[in-house]
Amino acid sequence: MTKVRLGIVGAGIASRELHLPALRKLDELYEITAVNSRTVEKAEDFARLVGTNPRIFRSYDDMLGSGEIDAVVLAVPISLNPGMIKRAVEAKVPVICEKPVAPNISAATEMLALSREAMVYIAENYRHIPVYREAAKMVSQGKIGRPVVFSWQKWVAFGRDNKYVQTGWRQSPKHIGGFISDGGVHDMAALRAVLGEVLEVSGFSARNFDFLGAEDTAIFNIRLESGVTGDYSVFYGSPVARNRLDIVGDEAMISIDKDMAELTISGNRKERILVNKSDGFVEEFRDFYRVLNGQKNVLGSVLEALKDLAIIEAGLLSSKERKIVGVGGLLMGSDLR
Repeated sequence: MTKVRLGIVGAGIASRELHLPALRKLDELYEITAVNSRTVEKAEDFARLVGTNPRIFRSYDDMLGSGEIDAVVLAVPISLNPGMIKRAVEAKVPVICEKPVAPNISAATEMLALSREAMVYIAENYRHIPVYREAAKMVSQGKIGRPVVFSWQKWVAFGRDNKYVQTGWRQSPKHIGGFISDGGVHDMAALRAVLGEVLEVSGFSARNFDFLGAEDTAIFNIRLESGVTGDYSVFYGSPVARNRLDIVGDEAMISIDKDMAELTISGNRKERILVNKSDGFVEEFRDFYRVLNGQKNVLGSVLEALKDLAIIEAGLLSSKERKIVGVGGLLMGSDLR
């Protein structure tokens, strides 16, 4: 296999703790040859972690034009994603970019067109996590009969000293709903993978803590195109953690526990399944490599990322305007069909 030379942009938590460990497991596919960050000091620190003496670039544009990279990995504040993706496309450098694709749907207007000009892969790792992929297969095989209703309860134990909370751009977010969209697009990617497309959302949201930057609590009532209905309830700043998706069919219920990588079927039939526990990053970068080598970009497509974000935006807009909001209307309104 020919190794892909990667330029890493952003030396924060995602690059250090999520991307680098995954890339080390894929050293037959990738080598990190360049690093760029907000400060030279952060880039130097990250280069030392890499350990193979990648070149440090003070300028993102210089990196793109250097000829020393085959693709660029963006792990930067969400509000910077659209502009930095555009510059990579203009430089004809394939890009894999952390989610959400943009701070809101309006800011993402150009993204679909850009993704037709060059390879743009949105790094939504939840689309690659085995427990959700297995759940999708079981539901499609009729293991719970016809899906009827779902409930997703997510309580996130983020205190003031949490490393994500301490990130400056998250304390004053330019992306809608702060953590509600930052984390919520993950969950919507998983929900769509298991149950299909979302039609409309009605929601309530609130801000209970000053240190989380924006809304920290939301309850979205969701109707899918299939007719399945359910609720997504999320609370950041909880003193206890919980993350469980239950889907009830007309024959049984499936419970999905991401943290335990466990699926439980109860009701008319009973079954407990443990799958490979993975955060999805190795699988994500492996898929990116395949796309770079000619495979169709399905799991990392800009359109998929926009659909995830549109559900969250619909819920927040519903909370603000006290009305049901159609997801398709948001996408069509921004010419993102």
